[in-house]
Amino acid sequence: MAGAVADDSRTIIMQRLAELTALDAQFADPPLGTPALPATWLDVLYLSTENESTKVELVPNGYQMAPVVAARRMTRHDSVKSALELTLDVSKLNWKYEPGDAFFIAGENDRAEVQGLIDRLNLTDIADRPFQLMLKEGTLKRKAAVPDYIRHRTIRKVFTYDLDIRSPPKKALLRAMAECCSEQQQTLRLLQLCSRQGSATYMQLMHLRQLRPTFLDVLNAFPSCQPSLVCLLEGLGKLAPRPYSISSSPLSKPGLVTFVFNKVIYDGFSGGRMHGVCTSWLDALTVQLQTGPKKSPHDCVSSTVEQLASLNIRLTPKIPVQLRHNQHFRLPDDSSRSVIMLGPGTGIAPFVGFLQQIEALRTKYTNHNFGKTWLFYGCRHKERDYLYRKELANFLTTGTLTTLSESFSRDTPEDDTTPRYIQDNIRLHAAEFVRWLTDYEALVYVCGDAKNMAVGIMRTVVEVYADVRGVSEEEARSRIEKMQQDKLYKQDVWT
Repeated sequence: MAGAVADDSRTIIMQRLAELTALDAQFADPPLGTPALPATWLDVLYLSTENESTKVELVPNGYQMAPVVAARRMTRHDSVKSALELTLDVSKLNWKYEPGDAFFIAGENDRAEVQGLIDRLNLTDIADRPFQLMLKEGTLKRKAAVPDYIRHRTIRKVFTYDLDIRSPPKKALLRAMAECCSEQQQTLRLLQLCSRQGSATYMQLMHLRQLRPTFLDVLNAFPSCQPSLVCLLEGLGKLAPRPYSISSSPLSKPGLVTFVFNKVIYDGFSGGRMHGVCTSWLDALTVQLQTGPKKSPHDCVSSTVEQLASLNIRLTPKIPVQLRHNQHFRLPDDSSRSVIMLGPGTGIAPFVGFLQQIEALRTKYTNHNFGKTWLFYGCRHKERDYLYRKELANFLTTGTLTTLSESFSRDTPEDDTTPRYIQDNIRLHAAEFVRWLTDYEALVYVCGDAKNMAVGIMRTVVEVYADVRGVSEEEARSRIEKMQQDKLYKQDVWT
């Protein structure tokens, strides 16, 4: 049985590879509308030793190093996704933040992927040799400049810290790669993929499908392609920092910031499991600090971290961070205003910060009138991946959280009325939900996935408003859209 599964897996991988590399016969007759070959504008000069031009600041511009002082596994080992909460010490960073704000993390590419790319490009001998990066003399590129995001000056460090080596190559890079193939069929296929006629095929292979190839996958699919370092420095994009919502309040945890994330794991184009660039790096970096339920067998820890753990060496990891204010996702200035919060999974993060803030204010101002709070939360399994369960129970006990509506999509429902998703809970409590909107003039906050969750919740809110108020769906939609315009319906969503 295992052999049959392995054979099926190999067959699927071969099919993916064939789709990527096989010439498309329909492009044989008409001339291909290929983009012009990009003008090169960079030049590399290898040096025997480091000099002032090759030295860089350890921290990216605008970032500060924050120590990670705690790490907590939030989900059981048998959950579909593994969530991790990290706590940062920001007491020396002079951060002035409020719940609802976020911050960027400048992560690193996986060391094994970096080495794989170096090996594939036959750059091993010079991977750690310093180089000077300059504009090419006589370049025809308009407004040519050395990219400011290429901060480092060795191949290994550039691939590790500066360039996005995980995403599929863009068309301009495919066009340049076509010039670097020694086999004509591979040249032609790359030209097809970057051509006007091949746009639909390019989108399907590189972006629309779930199993997208990495840059190294594409390189390995075209073995005669041997692009230069300059080609990659010009063609690969910046390794983008990742944003994370803050899940704490400065009133509750002065000098500290917490955030929670799911460790991203997915099937790779060439087989095997791929791990999210930043989430796997954060996981490996903090493995010695982690407490909570035992790790999932799917979790990945780098060999370096495993070696340090075996030696019982305690580290205080630090990560480069940059605060990002979110003025449009804040608690109301009027604390007597009621709020409705809707966030499945890690979308709960800013609302934990909201509730911590409200609780701290309630403790300080005991005679003040505070508004009602209603949280809609959903996850797959109540016993496996319910984030901040104890904290929410405590908020209910203290009265900080007025109402909590839970939904668990993968648990066996008690009956047909058991809500599986947040939308089901909105429908279940439709009359009260609309009363909060109309009588209490509650502010609505939605956090999570933009493509499905946020759209689904908006559709359901419109639906129940129309039903309860006895108006048309068009009128209900107009009312909710007016709430958005007036900043009474706020969304913090990601794709």
